[in-house]
Amino acid sequence: MKKVIVSGIQPTGEMHIGNYLGAVKNWVDLQNDAQYDRFFFIPDWHSMTIDYEPATKQRLIKNLVRDLLALGIDPKKSTLFVQSHIPEHLELCWNFLTVTPMSELEKMTQFKDKAAKHVENVNVGLFTYPVLMAADILMYKSMIVPAGEDQVQHVELARVIAKKFNNKFGTTFPEPKAMLTEVPRVMSLTESNKKMSKSGGDKSCVFVADSPDIIATKIRKAVTDEQGVQNLLELVKLFDVSTLTYAHLKKDFDAGALKNVELKDTLAELIAAAFADFRNRKEEISDAEVAAVLETGRARARAIAQQTMEEVRIKTGLR
Repeated sequence: MKKVIVSGIQPTGEMHIGNYLGAVKNWVDLQNDAQYDRFFFIPDWHSMTIDYEPATKQRLIKNLVRDLLALGIDPKKSTLFVQSHIPEHLELCWNFLTVTPMSELEKMTQFKDKAAKHVENVNVGLFTYPVLMAADILMYKSMIVPAGEDQVQHVELARVIAKKFNNKFGTTFPEPKAMLTEVPRVMSLTESNKKMSKSGGDKSCVFVADSPDIIATKIRKAVTDEQGVQNLLELVKLFDVSTLTYAHLKKDFDAGALKNVELKDTLAELIAAAFADFRNRKEEISDAEVAAVLETGRARARAIAQQTMEEVRIKTGLR
C-alpha cells in the first residue's frame, strides 16, 4: 500500500524562488518515488484569512496552476486540485473543531506572527487555520507531510486532532508525521536580514516567471552589505548545478577578492538559465489544459473525500 503525501501552496501572488526552492522543487522530486501517492493542492480557503482582492483570485489560482505544471508537476503522477472544489474539507474541519482544545490553538506561533503582520484583520479564520490544515491532511489519510521547520507545529496539531477523534469516535485517521525537508533560507534582495517575501515588494523578490532582463536588473540592485553578499553567494550555490562556479566564487570570497559585479551577473545568469524551460512551457499551457487538469484532480480527490466523510458521518452518529 502506498504512503499518502499531502501538501499545498497558497495563491497569494507570483511564485518567487523561495517558494520554489522551499516546496515545489521537493514536490517534483517526490514524483519519481513510487512508494508515494501524492496530493498537491491550492489552498484558496486558507488564502482568504488575509486581505485580498476578490476580482483577482481566479487569475492567481490559474496562474499558480500554470506555474506548477510548467515547473514539473505531472497530473499523471500527482493529484492536483483546488481546495474549495472539495467542500468536504470544510465539513471535516467542523468535525475537528469539536475535538480540538482551545489551548492547542493558542500555542500556534504562526497565528501570533500573522496576527502581528495583519493587525487590522485578526479574524477567527486566521486562528482556526491549523484545524482546516489538519482536515486537508487527514481527509486523504495522509501519513506524511513534507514540511519545513516552521510548519512542524501544524503537523503535530494534526496528530493531536487525529488521536482525539480516534479516541472519541473509533480509529479513523492515521497520525501523520512531518517529512522534514531542507528548506533553503532565501533572503530578500533589498533587506538582507529578512526572508524573501511578496510583502516586501517586487524589488525584493525574484519571481520564477521573471524574464532574464528583469532578473538581471533585480540582482544588480540587490544590497551588498556583508550579509547581502553572503545571501547572493548562497543563491549561487543553490542554482549552480555543476558546483564549479560556486567553488570559484567562494574561493574569491574567502580571499577577499570577490567582485560584486561578477557575483551578481553570474547569479542572474544561473537563475535565468534554471527557469528557461519553465518560461517556454508556461507559454504553451492553455486555459483549457488548466481546466482539464483541475477537473481530473477534483474528481479523484472528491471521490476519496466523499468516502472519508461518509465514514466520519457514520462514526459521529450523523448518519
